[in-house]
Amino acid sequence: MITRQTVAALLAVVLLCGQAYPTKPVKLIVPSPAGGPTDVPGRLVAEGLASLVGQRFVVENRVGAGGVIGAEYVARADPDGYTLLYANTSVLAVAPALQPKMPYDASAFIPIGFVSNSPQLLIANPKLPVSTVKELIEYAKANPGKLNFASGGVGSLPHLTFELFRMESGINAVHVPYAGGAPATTALMAGQADVLFDLVRTRVKTGEVRALALTGDLRDPDLPGVPTIAEAGYPGVTSTSFTAIVAPPGTPRELAHLLNGKLNELHKSADFQSKMKGFGLVPKAGTPEELSAYAAREREKWVRVAKASGAKAE
Repeated sequence: MITRQTVAALLAVVLLCGQAYPTKPVKLIVPSPAGGPTDVPGRLVAEGLASLVGQRFVVENRVGAGGVIGAEYVARADPDGYTLLYANTSVLAVAPALQPKMPYDASAFIPIGFVSNSPQLLIANPKLPVSTVKELIEYAKANPGKLNFASGGVGSLPHLTFELFRMESGINAVHVPYAGGAPATTALMAGQADVLFDLVRTRVKTGEVRALALTGDLRDPDLPGVPTIAEAGYPGVTSTSFTAIVAPPGTPRELAHLLNGKLNELHKSADFQSKMKGFGLVPKAGTPEELSAYAAREREKWVRVAKASGAKAE
């Protein structure tokens, strides 16, 4: 019987002997619907890698359970380099934090490299009488239980970010989940919700929402007037939405580093950088080891938040 370990060992020998890879199309599994905010950048990555390696990267959407179905499919695939996952924070960190029994081990995927790492914005309805994080917290404490935080659903990254913010700031606010990020933003602009963590950028520039802070380590060059939440006094509230390429458990590290080189080469393209930023994403390059360490830290953080807040996946 040929095991996954045997396949990986044989492939490693092939790679070390200098034989070509890939010799046939590579499947890139995107665990979200076609045309969505994860799928479109995933297709851009597939096109870019195809042009660099001279072989097709075919996007296949496997949807369901917040990305878990697509991730499970890749976790069970042969570790031969011909099935990869366009992963995100949800499948590598949030879902494992919220679900005690996962159909895959997120830490077992073989990391290839980052694609993007985008901080969220803490945004408010312009009619809310606050313009800074300090004023928001003062308002919430003066009006306990009155402030509504919207999110794209229970167990989503914006929801957990809200729980982290609530824990760090000590405010009493109400979580209002919506069926996705777009409905939550619409509710915010309509005044049905007060505050939201999201990746939205265009609404800030048009003035339809007010940005209070950024949840990353650095300010956004496109929004230089928006401080980081650390600058606002809450360094513990860091939350980014990252995307990356990972391979099935057992995939040879030599193959991962080969693909990592191509992925980082793609990051050097000004056109790729521009298009990713057009999707509201912050492109990021890095090594497989850096991705592995970062994903592990994210899982640890969201496990802590989920336990402390009682948040669970729907």
